[in-house]
Amino acid sequence: MFFKQLVHDALDGFLTLDDTAKICFANEAAGDIFGYEVDELVGRSVDDLFPEQYCDNYLAELHQHMHDAATAVEHTEIERIGCRKDGTEVPLSFSLREHTYRDQRLFTAILRDISEQKRQRERLEAATEKYQTLVEAAPDAIFVADAETGIIQEANQAAAELLGKPTTEIEGMHQTDLHPSEHAERYGQLFQSHGQRGGLFEQNKDLSIVDADGQHIPVAINANVTTLQDRRVIQGIFRDISDQKRREDALQTLHTTTQRMLTTSSRQEICTEAMRTATEVLELSITGLHLHAENETALEPVAMSEAAYTVFDGSPPTITSENSLVWDVFETGESRAIPDLQEIENHQTQETPIRSAIITSLGDHGVFITASTSVRDFDRLDYDLMRVLAANTEAALTRAEREHAVARQRDELETLNRLNAIIRDINQTLIAAPSREEIERTVCERFAGSDGYLGALIADLSTVEQGLNLRTAAGIDDQYLQAVDAAAPATEQGAAASTLETGTLTVVEDISTSETFPEGVREDALARKYQAAACIPLSYGDTTYGVLVVYASQSALVGEREQAIFAELGETIGHAINAAESRKLLHTDQVLELEFSLTESDAFFFTVSDELECTITLDGVVPSSDGTLLFYVSATDVTPDQLLERAWEAPRVDRARLIAETESNSSFEFVFQGTETASQLLIERGAYIRSGIASHGVGTLTIEVPADVNIRSFVEAVQTIYPNASLYAKRQRTRPVHSRTSFLNELETTLTDRQLEILKMGFHSGYFGYPRDSTGETLANTLDIASPTFHQHMQSALQKLLTSIFSPDRKSRRH
Repeated sequence: MFFKQLVHDALDGFLTLDDTAKICFANEAAGDIFGYEVDELVGRSVDDLFPEQYCDNYLAELHQHMHDAATAVEHTEIERIGCRKDGTEVPLSFSLREHTYRDQRLFTAILRDISEQKRQRERLEAATEKYQTLVEAAPDAIFVADAETGIIQEANQAAAELLGKPTTEIEGMHQTDLHPSEHAERYGQLFQSHGQRGGLFEQNKDLSIVDADGQHIPVAINANVTTLQDRRVIQGIFRDISDQKRREDALQTLHTTTQRMLTTSSRQEICTEAMRTATEVLELSITGLHLHAENETALEPVAMSEAAYTVFDGSPPTITSENSLVWDVFETGESRAIPDLQEIENHQTQETPIRSAIITSLGDHGVFITASTSVRDFDRLDYDLMRVLAANTEAALTRAEREHAVARQRDELETLNRLNAIIRDINQTLIAAPSREEIERTVCERFAGSDGYLGALIADLSTVEQGLNLRTAAGIDDQYLQAVDAAAPATEQGAAASTLETGTLTVVEDISTSETFPEGVREDALARKYQAAACIPLSYGDTTYGVLVVYASQSALVGEREQAIFAELGETIGHAINAAESRKLLHTDQVLELEFSLTESDAFFFTVSDELECTITLDGVVPSSDGTLLFYVSATDVTPDQLLERAWEAPRVDRARLIAETESNSSFEFVFQGTETASQLLIERGAYIRSGIASHGVGTLTIEVPADVNIRSFVEAVQTIYPNASLYAKRQRTRPVHSRTSFLNELETTLTDRQLEILKMGFHSGYFGYPRDSTGETLANTLDIASPTFHQHMQSALQKLLTSIFSPDRKSRRH
């Protein structure tokens, strides 16, 4: 009874069959498995407990066990599919044992519902399949090795690709066989230590494997100790970090390269170093840098690899806006990678063998290009590294440019200081220089004696032969001066001659390449280390007395600010020469009186005298401090209104005023401001306007000049205004020694320029007459000064004039 109760209450199902496969006994657990009551099972054929599709096979197998003495033994862990009363299937695991009870041969099966176990097994199989799928599909190499032996038991396809070996060859290898043999002990210790320690192992430095070709491949390893199918294994994920290693090595090298580039201020050296880095470190063979040419709309090649020269047949192209791909990168600053040039719309690939390229921006400096004759020859790493190199190159170029600017400013400041010192010295000399020759000689000597300039000369255009006429020089040897003379007439087309003709400063920045520097003198100039020259006009008003040519050893000595100072210096020297020439006329006793015949002139006085059939006589010309000339004339055979009406209609007459009117003639004041006149040009050259007459359209002009001057410039001055003028007479005469010459000399020394101007103006305008033809207020308005200021100057001038005449001790009583 005990055993019967034990079987009855057992958790597993019990079925006892006779030799005809009918159920003789069943416990409640068996009923629960099949969904029957126990009484329903007893007497039922066992074939009712199996699905129809399996029934024949199951029964045949069962009868074989029952009737075949050779198989009549105990059978365990047999798995079959059962069929419940409701028709649903249930997986079963059972054991079958044969026994005899009361001489009856019976078979007892112990049944167990294994639905949950099967579901767990299916989940495990699915998980295993998923694991295998993930392992096989993983992009990184995965190795599974026995934690005890180190033998590799599994490897995925990525591992096979990494090693260049099939998985069948990898499986069975020892884990140390993956690594360089010379470091096998180190890798074995790492594996063993990890196996003993367990947990996670991560390392990405100084680890490598060896592929089938013997190449060492740097890897990062992420491994863990786990149990797989009752085995303790180490699962390692190996990632190829060749690109990362290459990037790190390249960045380290780029850092070193950048340091080298930042230590030089040479644009060419920076570009050469960048190109070398691209070819040797980044292994980009066809590489070149194009920089923006100053004041040009082009990018010039400045550093090219040998492969680039070969691709372009030794002549890399200059890039213009017509090459839109490169030019767009330059203008926008946006770098660009081009996998295939043929895919670019409207791009003419037949003009170049290049098929793919990386174009990186260098900011305002230009572009950095690497190219290939194959399509899609660059990856993301190439693009990133090129951008880093380009950014470093741009920074180095910017720094070099800034250093050049600072150095240039420093040099310019030093040059300005030297130049200002020279000018101060020259200005002090000009004050006391008695003659034009002394002025010119002193100026050249001051430049030749300075540290910044090599020599200087002053020249004008020859009157007899073509070319320059050298007046004086300093710091320049005779052989060079002879070369300048021998180069005529070519020098008449050079920079110095151009300055004489235009009256504007000319700078020759590079004598070796300048087209304006005379070819016949170039070699002699370069032999003396003359690298640059400044041609400075010596001008006063509209008159250019000559050209000062200053030679320098470098172009920085004639920069923009220096040019402005040079131009001002030229005007100062011109003013001094004008003053010296004027003093020369005042101080000399021997003068030339030049009389010009004037015909066919369209000047105002001549056209009016012709139209009105009158005579106009020039009584005097007073230079004003603002640069204008006051002409005082008298007219006969014409009414004042007629003359003034014509003056107001004439565009060249700025102002006209009637001074006085008598029965025989009228006197006037005229201003031709803004119009070049013969009197202006003559006065600027140091001449004295003695008289002039215009009658019925023709006339004469008489001037005084020093007896020892070359009269060519005076003749040219008259003919500039009156093209048909001719020198009618040239007379030499002697001034009284103790009267006018000495008086004028003392008067000029005593009076200021303004006082002398007011005295002359008052004399010619009838201010000193009685009654006065012109009032002080009228003259003050003419000079654009206040009336009290006019009277103050007039009284001071009269006091000095009368003191010079009447005082026995003139010097002590000057005011």
